Amino acid sequence: MYEVILEREDCTMCGNCVEVDDTKFTFDSDDRATIIGSERDDDVDELETDEPEIYEEAADVCTGECIEVYDDEGNLV
Repeated sequence: MYEVILEREDCTMCGNCVEVDDTKFTFDSDDRATIIGSERDDDVDELETDEPEIYEEAADVCTGECIEVYDDEGNLV
């Protein structure tokens, strides 16, 4: 299982994550990115997934570097 983290405070609203996959990412009412289906804790979106590839791609193109993907041992992917 992988954990995807999106630090919303660091979001630059570039939209690159939404362009990668608009079924996984969207903009919230404050125009910051959010992970669809995630849980939010203190302006941080968290999601567990078995399929990290699309989230890794989004993290690679994120100009705010606010998306991180961790493996089941807590290592940054």
